[in-house]
Amino acid sequence: MRSTSGRTNASTPYRSIHNYFYIPMIRQETDRIRVVDKTFKPLIPPEEVQRIVQRIAATINQTFQGKEVSLLVILKGAMPFAVDLMRHLSLMVQVETLRASSYHNNLTSTGIVTVEDSLPDMRGKHIIIVEDIVDSGNTIRELIKRLSSQEPASISIAAFLSKPAVHANDISIDFVGKEIGRDFVVGYGLDYAGYGRQLPGVWTLADDNAPPNT
Repeated sequence: MRSTSGRTNASTPYRSIHNYFYIPMIRQETDRIRVVDKTFKPLIPPEEVQRIVQRIAATINQTFQGKEVSLLVILKGAMPFAVDLMRHLSLMVQVETLRASSYHNNLTSTGIVTVEDSLPDMRGKHIIIVEDIVDSGNTIRELIKRLSSQEPASISIAAFLSKPAVHANDISIDFVGKEIGRDFVVGYGLDYAGYGRQLPGVWTLADDNAPPNT
């Protein structure tokens, strides 16, 4: 519920973002934040974000013990997750980046996948596609199809978040941080209209928003 006191609680990590930076397009509103024209409420605190990343890294370390892996980081959203993930990997790691998305400043996937870069040479490698969130799964499905033609040693998916309820088809995520519902989220690499990526936690669309034009 929205607080009417106008006061903030310093013990709540979500309520201290302006202690660190000032962002004109992101405004604090008690226990909510305003990103451009939408209001968001807390979903995953920064401390839990880091616990999730460490858990995923531990599983990857165990799965690929003694092997070299190639992280294919999907820009722009997966960068914070990928950077934190690499810090906890005890493997030989190569990193490639790729711009691919089925979002275009919208709250839902368009269903049309745009791959803006040429695929790097991944032949014979153990590929881990690093995603911020798997929503419809269209982007992942298209990338797997294209990468498979290069005959890699293996293809895995590491996603910080997943929305199983809106997956267009069955899709297997090898390393998933947390499953969430249908609501749009921002923070930890995820954006709304290009803003909110730098927030250390994850925030979900609040109930008091006007219906989005999608």
